Parts: sequence; C-alpha cells; structure tokens
Amino acid sequence: MSDTESSPRPSRKKPNTRLVMISAAIGAMLILVISALLNWPAGNNRSGVGGPGKIGSAPAPEAVFSAAAGTCLNWTAPDAADISQVTCAEPHLFEVTGTADLKAEFGDQAPYPDTERWQQLKAERCTEVSRGFLSGRFDPHGRFAVGAFTPSEQGWAKGDRKLHCGLQQPGPSGKLYRITGSASKMDQSNIYPEGRCLGINGTAVWDPVDCGQPHSVEITGIVDLGQQFPGGFPAETEQDGFLAARCEELSAAYAGGPTVVRDKGLTPYWDTLPPESWDAGSRQVNCKVSAPLPDGSGLAPVTGGVRGEVRVGREPGQVESAPVEPGVPASGER
Repeated sequence: MSDTESSPRPSRKKPNTRLVMISAAIGAMLILVISALLNWPAGNNRSGVGGPGKIGSAPAPEAVFSAAAGTCLNWTAPDAADISQVTCAEPHLFEVTGTADLKAEFGDQAPYPDTERWQQLKAERCTEVSRGFLSGRFDPHGRFAVGAFTPSEQGWAKGDRKLHCGLQQPGPSGKLYRITGSASKMDQSNIYPEGRCLGINGTAVWDPVDCGQPHSVEITGIVDLGQQFPGGFPAETEQDGFLAARCEELSAAYAGGPTVVRDKGLTPYWDTLPPESWDAGSRQVNCKVSAPLPDGSGLAPVTGGVRGEVRVGREPGQVESAPVEPGVPASGER
C-alpha cells in the first residue's frame, strides 16, 4: 500500500546528478567529499612518504608510483594499506591514466599546495591526462571520475612535482565501486542495471541498496538512444519526447502492468544526455520510478520494490552526514 495519495505526472532527471534535491548545507559538504576523493599523496624511496589518507601523510607503496598508464590498482582496507597492482580484468578501484608534471607551475621553493589547490590541479591536469588516455572520449557526466595520488609534503620538499592520475567509479556517497575491465574499452554511460534501487540520504539519491530498504529510485530499464537517434546528437526536447513514452512502457512492463506504478504512488522518470556525453560516445540512459515528497522539496523514501508491496514516506529519509574518507571501497555492486 502507498502512503502517497496523489499520482504525480512523469518527469525526467539529468544523468550524473548524484546529489539531487538536497539541502544546501549538506549538499556543499557532500560535494566537497566527492571532489576530494582519492587526492592521496604518493611518494617513493627517494622523495619520502606519501600515500592514502590525509594529504602529506602515510607511506605509499611501490604499487602506486611504479604504475604506468593502463595499470589497475585494487585494495580492500579502508585506508588502502593493502593496495596492489592487479590485471584490469580483475575487479579494481583505480586505473592509472598517466602522470602530470607540475614543475613548470611550481618551482623549487613553491609552498606545498593546500587541499583546495590540489582539487583544482587534479581537475585541471588529471582530466587532461585521462582524456588523452581515453583518446579524447572522456564523459565528464559519465560513470567514471578523475582521481590522483599527490606528492607527499616530504617528497615535495625534495622536488617531487608529479601527479599520478587515474579513473575511478565513485557512488553518490564518495565510496568507490570496483571496475572490471579497462575503462578505455568500456561504455561510460552513467547507468545502473535494471532492478537496482538507489538509496536515499535526506532527499538525495545515494548508493545502491536492497529494494527492501528505504531508497530514492528503482531502475526499471535501460534505453540506448543511439538506436533511436542514429543521425547525431538529439536535442533534449527530442530525447524527452521519445523517453516519456518509452520509459512509461518499460516501467509498466517491469512493474507488471500499465497502472501498477501509479497505483503504488510512484511515477516514472528518466535521464537525458548532454552533448559532452554524446561526444564521448555515451548513448545509454536509465528509466526509473520514484516518488516526490508531498511538499515537493525532494524525493521521498520508498520502501519495497514496485513489483511487491510499496510504502512511500511523507518525510525526508535519514541523513548520513558522516564524511567518507578518500578511497574507501564500497560494499556490493554499483
């Protein structure tokens, strides 16, 4: 049974908006956590300490600074103490895309950058490096995010100015989900498999959870826009026009009937692709179902999958405010 009395009309949501309809204060904090993700120090025997954890601290193993572009790294410990090189065919958390030398920008006497500056350098330099590794086809709104290992403070003092750049797959919380296969050969579309439920943090979309737990959305299908629009990038209005009908159809088939979704107080909606994603080769988007809060302030917590008994909350979900340490592996699959 649904606690929601009205049946909202279908709507859409853009891809990769991982923190939707969240309060400004919480949103700012979470965005900072995600932007800081995996800005870890890396060092070697010549330039001192570095590694996962706070910038400028913790020893870095050989696995980090000896890794060439295309090398994949994995770890299980929250602080990545057991980091090692693995084949990219194995599940991993980080794929090295290359290095960025900062010597031209920072001379021998330059002070060690603060956290905010490291974020800027990572975004500027490692995005460029990663785009080159992907032959120019990096989707800034896709499933992969840019990460970096930075020099340690001791290494910096001895002249280390090298960023070790790579790609990772963070969830909305900032925890890292494992990748199987090389990112250079994968579809970067920011999609989840049919049947996946995404958790809720306040009113925001959060990491995947079992559908029996409170969640924000349930994935009801995947659509390849390239099949419908083979001639080139379709305007957002064209995407909406097609997806409104297609996601209604897929959601009804997934739920088990044409009225099931709305009878349970839910509504179908969908993602659309921006030009940057299309240019990078992304073509797939998700159809999904969710419910708005009665006051329209955000997404309501939904308990139970649409194929079974559903309960729609009338208040925001529980807020998870604890920050995620950089590099913490997520449990389960994305």
